[in-house]
Amino acid sequence: MNLYNLECFLALSQSLNFTQTASEMYITQPTLSRNIAALEQEIGVQLLVRNTKSVKLTAAGKSFAADCASILKQYSNSIENARLARDGITGALTLGIQQDTFEPFVVDIVRKFHSEYPNIRLQIKPLSISGLLNGLSSGKLDLMVGASTSEQEQFSQLLLSERQECAVLPVDHPLAEERALRMEQLNGESFVVISPAASVSGHYLLIRNTNKVGFAPNIVATADCVPAVMMLVACGVGISVLYQDLAVHSQGRVKFVPLEEVDPFKRWLMWDKENPNPALPAMIHCAAEYAASGVSPCHE
Repeated sequence: MNLYNLECFLALSQSLNFTQTASEMYITQPTLSRNIAALEQEIGVQLLVRNTKSVKLTAAGKSFAADCASILKQYSNSIENARLARDGITGALTLGIQQDTFEPFVVDIVRKFHSEYPNIRLQIKPLSISGLLNGLSSGKLDLMVGASTSEQEQFSQLLLSERQECAVLPVDHPLAEERALRMEQLNGESFVVISPAASVSGHYLLIRNTNKVGFAPNIVATADCVPAVMMLVACGVGISVLYQDLAVHSQGRVKFVPLEEVDPFKRWLMWDKENPNPALPAMIHCAAEYAASGVSPCHE
């Protein structure tokens, strides 16, 4: 079947005007008429009723016009699929995300990926921080979004986001009304932190930051997820350190006060350097373009 004849018929079925359709397709009206006639002869069905005043679709023409749009779209998709396969851009990916937080930049990257690579299946798995690292190490995940894991040399990293670190305080805490704080002002406070079982890096980040300014934190409680950390702070168990974006989840029950002279909290896209999945570069490409538009990416 001549696909160009299908394109001619579909355009004519929409305009019902030979002169207009011929002009839009940059052909003469007699050429358009011959193409339509050839199509009718090939399928053995009259598609149009034409007289000197009007052009109308037959019942068969209306049905065939609807199918033409689908046929031509499928043909176009098939060409794109073939090109993607030729370039190795096909298959499936599994992306791990942290289960207890909402990260808008991940949404933006995923939507960009779906738009640019519609033929690659993307499965998204919400997991604990430890589950993400285990999944990436075991090969159950192709990529993950999380905090830096520089101690694991097999992972490549792409910086996606930097966020302000804040002291998280009960609303009636004496420091809750300060516009900004320094880490050393938290010396002597009781701390609630993420448990090492949930996140080794998250647990020890506070310890490293307090050690930098000369004190060790008095950790009185741990929790396996960020919402539980905020709950314990709100109930007066202690204070914590979390990034600014999480404030929206507290519904005003705790205060987030920016910490000065503390490195921002960074979120990275990570993948195994030895991962052979041919679809992997597609997601890295989308994430890199996103990062370049918003932050200065660091690609190791």
